[in-house]
Amino acid sequence: MPLIQVRGLTKLYRMGDTIVRALDGVDLDIEAGEFLAITGPSGSGKSTMMHLLGCLDRPTAGTYLLAGRNVSEMSDRELARVRNRSIGFVFQTFNLLNRTTALENVAVPLFYARRANTRGPSRRALERVGLSERALHTPVELSGGERQRVAIARAIVNDPLLVLADEPTGNLDSRTGQQIMEIFRALNEQGVTIVLVTHEHDVAVQAKRIVQMRDGKIVLDRPVAAPGVGSGDLPAAGGPPDMPAAGAAQRAAVVVGSAAQGREPAAVHLLPAALPRRLAAGANGALACGIAGPFLLLATGLVGFVVGRMGPQQFGPHRPPPPVLIVLTLVTALCFLLALIAGFAGIFWGRAVRRRIRTVPGVWGGEGRARAAWICGLLTVLVPVVLICVRIVAHVVKLPGA
Repeated sequence: MPLIQVRGLTKLYRMGDTIVRALDGVDLDIEAGEFLAITGPSGSGKSTMMHLLGCLDRPTAGTYLLAGRNVSEMSDRELARVRNRSIGFVFQTFNLLNRTTALENVAVPLFYARRANTRGPSRRALERVGLSERALHTPVELSGGERQRVAIARAIVNDPLLVLADEPTGNLDSRTGQQIMEIFRALNEQGVTIVLVTHEHDVAVQAKRIVQMRDGKIVLDRPVAAPGVGSGDLPAAGGPPDMPAAGAAQRAAVVVGSAAQGREPAAVHLLPAALPRRLAAGANGALACGIAGPFLLLATGLVGFVVGRMGPQQFGPHRPPPPVLIVLTLVTALCFLLALIAGFAGIFWGRAVRRRIRTVPGVWGGEGRARAAWICGLLTVLVPVVLICVRIVAHVVKLPGA
């Protein structure tokens, strides 16, 4: 199923007595991991499209499914949660807080998500855009390109499903804009889904797919060919179909020119081609504690049953219990104590691992193990409490067998 599925999306605005169709029944599918550029002249509906995809506005009609969820029917609170956790935004004007450091700007989405650990994920996000050495500088101490890198780091710090970029190179010179596009390409190679809105044809053709809009409708939807393989067929945004596309060639020229000067192309070295799936630290330990809890609880019940069968009534009131009974009683108490310790460790350790998987950027494994540890730990702690409560109630109401 596509990450984004739009059907009949329509947005109407009332301008006095006139109804403006900003979007007119748009159908669009975007797969996870795509790099798509939405382009078109002013008034074509591309900005309205981005606002609806980013859950910043609601459609007048039509449906919008994001990862299988119908965004069109969500409440305002649910939309805010989706914007914070599933969508990252990059704006033309950066929208940074001038009196805070780059690290603190990147951490803003984490604060709104009420995450306890913000510095670690923020530093890792800055590393992904090659700006870790500028983490403690404020925006006024950064260049335009560096500010946009901070904005990109802020967009990916929550490891969102989708990154929306609105004219991300509009306020930058051509060289810096090219560096920003290299960062977007590197992020996309890691599996980040990127939708870029631009009116610049040279920027649009650097994506992997172009969607061109006019009068609220999609008039072109096709992939971008590799440099030298028919990329010149693509029509320019808002131009005639036979207009040549120089963006791919320009991109190749930048790479070749950088190599000729003895340096790497901008931002190519920032990220590996793909991130391996890594097991979250502590997942196995949390699972071991979680599983140990029920086993220790079962051992407590078995040894307690033996102790009950060998109770004082078997030896008479005046005979001291044998050493075996004393040892078994101590073993019962120790097993019960260890079961509770393992149960609480499974709960808190499993929860910590799941929080790490959700907040730290990367492709993590082990969420199932952490969830199993949490469930086993919860059962280990709750079962004795329930049994004790039942026993107390039975004694109070004098049920049979109490």
